[in-house]
Amino acid sequence: MTVGVLAVALAAAGCSKNTGQSDDEEKQEAATQTAVLAENSDGPAPDVPGAKAGGTVTIYTSGDFEHLDPQQNYVVPSQTTGSNLLYRSLLQYRENGDGKLELVGDLTTNTGEESNGGKTWKFTLKDGLKYEDGSAITANDVAYGVARSFSPDLPNGPHYIQQWLAGSGDYNAKYKGPYDGGAKIPPNVEVPDAKTIIFNFPTPHADAPFAMALPTTTPVPPSKDTKVQYDNRPFSSGPYKIEEYRRGQKMTLVRNTNWDPKTDPIRHQFPERYVIDFTRTAEQASELLLADQGASQSGLSFQDVQVPASVYPKVIANPDAKKRILTGTTQFVWMFDFNMQRVKDINVRKAFNYALDREGLLKVWGSYSGDPATTILSPTTSGYEEYNAYDGGKNGDPAKAKELLGGKRVPLTYAYRNTERNQAVAAFLRSSMKEAGFDLTIQPVDEDQYYTVLGAKDNQFDVYMQGWGSDWPGGAAIIPPLFDGRAITPTGNQNLSYLNDDKVNKDMDEILALPDLTEASKRWAALDKDMMTRIVPIAPAIYDKQTTMYGSRIGGIYLSAPYGNSGLNNLFVK
Repeated sequence: MTVGVLAVALAAAGCSKNTGQSDDEEKQEAATQTAVLAENSDGPAPDVPGAKAGGTVTIYTSGDFEHLDPQQNYVVPSQTTGSNLLYRSLLQYRENGDGKLELVGDLTTNTGEESNGGKTWKFTLKDGLKYEDGSAITANDVAYGVARSFSPDLPNGPHYIQQWLAGSGDYNAKYKGPYDGGAKIPPNVEVPDAKTIIFNFPTPHADAPFAMALPTTTPVPPSKDTKVQYDNRPFSSGPYKIEEYRRGQKMTLVRNTNWDPKTDPIRHQFPERYVIDFTRTAEQASELLLADQGASQSGLSFQDVQVPASVYPKVIANPDAKKRILTGTTQFVWMFDFNMQRVKDINVRKAFNYALDREGLLKVWGSYSGDPATTILSPTTSGYEEYNAYDGGKNGDPAKAKELLGGKRVPLTYAYRNTERNQAVAAFLRSSMKEAGFDLTIQPVDEDQYYTVLGAKDNQFDVYMQGWGSDWPGGAAIIPPLFDGRAITPTGNQNLSYLNDDKVNKDMDEILALPDLTEASKRWAALDKDMMTRIVPIAPAIYDKQTTMYGSRIGGIYLSAPYGNSGLNNLFVK
């Protein structure tokens, strides 16, 4: 039958790896939201009050995108840019910042037709869909996009659909995509005609529509596929296309004249162009936006250049600038992953949790940008249960850590993303962990290679920090991608703790097969606690809050729930 309205608790639904909060008197509490599958997926997108066409928007970010290729795009700044501006997927989220969130058909006429007990999902493409050159977008191109996501050469994007189609975490066991003689349509996918694509999963997936909103389902015409070089020039199906891309410096996007707003229920095409500046640190970007002169008047900062502690007091002391802070709770949890191939002693992992000075860490991070975290699941996640398995108080318990270490000193190599904020975190961690018995060697990793380096199974680091938020409502988009050991491959891993536990794997399979998402939410919360008490694969650190800025001429901006970042779909220049 056709899926009508499906209401579930939403983890401020979010996306992938993360690269803040208002004043103390305006403290915000984390809360779940409600996502619904919309009945109407027609375009054009709803009107934006006061919006007008024209102008240039400048986006400040602190480093180049790791991947812009849709099938490899899994980091917030690049996914926001890609999915809001450059390309479309089968489904996508419609929002305007008021807390209402709908999953709608983006390329499709509705949110899918389910049959066979939730194993089969059929999607029909809209009329009039075109690429930037005016050629038609077809269901075969969507299937090809999914097919290329299987390639071992493109390992860094979401893996849900591939694993579901294969019925296994090892989705390359029988099919490795189209590059080495494989079919252009992956196994268990049918394309009966140019407008229809059908997914036949070996097991039921009630939340399949949410996975279809990921860029895995972005259409790619085979004639334009440059394989690993597709990062440099994805072919546009969205309202903008790439005019210039100088890696590490700047990207310029201009309007795609073949994008038809009548087919698009979520996006607009108000600015004439976007300029993404990859060269600004968080401090530089915040100072520019505070000054509010020239290009920065129609500029904004992305999530990886949040207002730093060095600039924040000046911002809140300036009445005009204070009004231009974009802030709110997101779905991300910042955590320290233990590489369990190397940190094998559970008492070491427990001791690290006890010793972690979360309050001190937040002072370095920006106390307005988060709250202390003690769980795998975010408080915004459906079914979340609060607990603290290693309560060392606000500043950690070095004595308890020493007891667990038996008086030994433990050397650890800590890798960090080479940005201002993460440099400060690394220095703080090295200093604050000494009393507990940890001797940290800190090592920077280039910002645009960080998750690629850590995603290599043979990486030589013991501990590292990552931010993860659910790709759609609930624990199914958190625990399996982070901890399914059967999905570990030589490169492109999201399981950065490299955990492979039989009980965890079995529990995940059972929960994923549940048709009742409410019951599943309870089971994910129980598994969260079991993993943190029985295994300890991570040390939770911070529940994230977004704190970025924008210029006085920016209109239509909001904190996007799916991305935990500045939403671009309604943006205009005043």
